Amino acid sequence: MGDTEVLFTLGFIAFLLLFSAFFSGSETALMSSSKPKLHKMAKEGNAKAERVNKVTSDPERLLSTILLGNNLVNIGASALTTGVFIKLFGESGIAVATLIMTFLVLIFAEIIPKTLASRSPEKHSLWIAIPMNALLYILKPFTVFIQLIANGVLRLMGIKPNDSGNFDEDDVRGAIGMGLEEGVLEKGEHRMLDSVMKLDEMTVADVMIHRRDMEMLNAETPIEEIYRILSTKPVHSRLPLWKGDKDNIIGILLVKDFFKAHYFMKEQGKDFSIEDVMQEPYFVPETVLLNDQMLEFQTQRKHMAVVVDEYGDIQGVLTLEDILEEIVGDILDEHDIVKTHYRMDRDNTITVTGQFPVRDANKEFGWSLPEEEDAVTLAGFIVENLGRIPELGETVELYGIEFKVIMKRKQGITKLRATIIKSEVTEDDSSNNDNLNKENSENS
Repeated sequence: MGDTEVLFTLGFIAFLLLFSAFFSGSETALMSSSKPKLHKMAKEGNAKAERVNKVTSDPERLLSTILLGNNLVNIGASALTTGVFIKLFGESGIAVATLIMTFLVLIFAEIIPKTLASRSPEKHSLWIAIPMNALLYILKPFTVFIQLIANGVLRLMGIKPNDSGNFDEDDVRGAIGMGLEEGVLEKGEHRMLDSVMKLDEMTVADVMIHRRDMEMLNAETPIEEIYRILSTKPVHSRLPLWKGDKDNIIGILLVKDFFKAHYFMKEQGKDFSIEDVMQEPYFVPETVLLNDQMLEFQTQRKHMAVVVDEYGDIQGVLTLEDILEEIVGDILDEHDIVKTHYRMDRDNTITVTGQFPVRDANKEFGWSLPEEEDAVTLAGFIVENLGRIPELGETVELYGIEFKVIMKRKQGITKLRATIIKSEVTEDDSSNNDNLNKENSENS
């Protein structure tokens, strides 16, 4: 082998290593690019970002193309290098070629290009997408064949090929959580976004005002008495009306409509019935998801719904404001009475009411109590896990938190003192809680 031929071969090997570096960098850049960021760029009219989205729309085909190209150039470079060194050094050239190619491929075709690509993947993806788009078409017959073989092997192993997209709701949740950790989102912003994502998991029963706390009016009350009640104490802008029995809701009274009617009828010296100004009641099942109900409020142009169970019994009321408060927190006006549900004590304990919702406790205190259980409030959560109503002064440890019952009304828990025992729940804690639930289930 002459010097010219050796130089030409070495130059071609360098060219193949350059292609190997391109494929390695492309894999890192395209696979680690932020899809939301590229989607935003494409929406703003960036044609290159649109091309990247098109290239990465089928990740399996893209990965097959990159790996096929990378292996072809690496194997080709290794074969040529081995041939050159065998000509130069004989049989010992195989070992020398292996060592040299391992070093060159590892450093110049893997580590360096992947490191550079990982530092600003979106920026590199914008220009990589152009040649990669061409390679996708050129190598398509081969990649389709490779994918068929790979999918067939996966099916033989009992694994179904992934036909779904590689970006789902969990990615959004992860991005929201990462945004808080990285300081991109404030705590309030994170809470609102996280609450929006949970709207399709929560039902109206989770946020409704329970029938025990409902403010209602008897439709048979004299008009002047209703006027006195509405004029002398703070009330909501809408109130359910019952007749004969509190389970018989006959309408919804808009307070402003009542005052308007009262003023004009008074001016004209006429009487009117409360049923003349009320609106028809709007009933919804307690199992409706919050995001669906919010859309229904908009469609029906309603602000209040009466929540019923499967038997048609009244369970509570839900307003549009209740759903909005689930997202942004409590919305108070100048007439609302501020109710404090908890107090942070100096000894790192928390005094909290039994009616405080579990989901709100997780948000406020950073707890990780399970929200998928039937219980909505902390009192219900403790009773459900304990399998009985705890005594006054009794202490219960659940999910790394020690709850002490410090106030009861009849058989209901009205106030608790919570102490964090551990920052995280260990597997043993979880196992103990599961065993407690199992024992309670067996005893019941």
